[in-house]
Amino acid sequence: MSLDDARNFVVKLRENHEFRKNALQTKDLEDLALFLRGEGLLFDQRELIGAMAECMAQLEQQMGS
Repeated sequence: MSLDDARNFVVKLRENHEFRKNALQTKDLEDLALFLRGEGLLFDQRELIGAMAECMAQLEQQMGS
């Protein structure tokens, strides 16, 4: 599992509309996991939360600037 993969996932969701659409169109968690593996993204929920928290902190900094 990889925090870097979770970070890459968050960035791709934010910046790549096609990737986001494909991720959201998965049917269930198993389908999402297959999609993510196909994209070479391997991370667990804890790593995803860490990546999302980092993203939120960056947004807060940008809004405060």
